[in-house]
This record gives sequence, structure tokens and C-alpha cells, in this order.
Amino acid sequence: MITSGGDRGTLRPYREEDLPYLLNIAVAAWQPIFGYYRQMLGDELFEAAFPDWEADKRSQIEVACRGDHGAQVAVVELEGRPVGFITYYLNRRPGVGEIGNNAVHPDHQNAGIATRMYRHALAHMRAAGMRCAKVTTGGDPSHAPARRAYEKAGFERSLPSVDYYVEL
Repeated sequence: MITSGGDRGTLRPYREEDLPYLLNIAVAAWQPIFGYYRQMLGDELFEAAFPDWEADKRSQIEVACRGDHGAQVAVVELEGRPVGFITYYLNRRPGVGEIGNNAVHPDHQNAGIATRMYRHALAHMRAAGMRCAKVTTGGDPSHAPARRAYEKAGFERSLPSVDYYVEL
């Protein structure tokens, strides 16, 4: 499905030549999140827990773009360049769709692009017969924009979760 969203770009399927853009978008978009993690954990514990988060994030995106584990990938393009992407999965558990890694470049955030991507993924899940959809995000302040976008797209129920760390 290719759709035009005016100033929100064109939503289209992933193409191989998108990969370098998506990797850069991911790292740029996750900088504030991992900056917050560093602040909360301190340098030493952060380095132990996330020694090369950028490489890990890039690897996750590459795996999804290869279609591993049934990943679907959609891209939002503005003026011929990707500015956002979403990975999502059908039937990871029977009848459950799941939104995976997704990001909008910081220069293009707060323009409705993320909400549009989520609605696209949810529509695809519905059409594929999924009974529900899941997305996992952080409860910290750096994830607040993601939570707002998920809520705009219709996500309304959440389960509490906590990650604990200790230096050994």
C-alpha cells in the first residue's frame, strides 16, 4: 500500500536501498532514550548493560529488513528520502500482531508521521485477521513521545513493567 500524507510524506514498502537511512534514523531517534538510561544508571553500569547499543539497534533493524522472523517493514519518505520506518509482525503468537522497532528522524518528529505508521501497521494486522496488537515501550520521560503516538493510534491499555539493574 502506498499512500501520500501531504507534509507527512509517502508511506511505502521497504526497499533495500533504504537500509542506510533506516539505520541512521534509528540511532538518531534512540539517542535521547539511551542518554536517559546513562543518566539513570551511571556511566559504569550503563556501559556494562549497553556496551554498544548503537550496533545492537542497527543489527535489530537489519534483521527486520531482511524479513527475518516474518518482519514487515514500511517506510515514510519525504522529498525522496526515508524519514521514518516501522517494523511489525503478524502471528508471533496466534492472532497477535506486534509492532517492533520504529522511529521517525528527530527533524521530522511531532508531525503525525509515527501515528500514521502505527495506523498502517494496525490496518494490515486487522486485514490479516489478527485479534489484537501489542507494542512495547518505555515508561521513562524519553519515551513519552512514543507513548503519545501509540495512544493516538488507538493503543489504550498497558501492563506495568520494571527493569532492574545491579552492578556485579
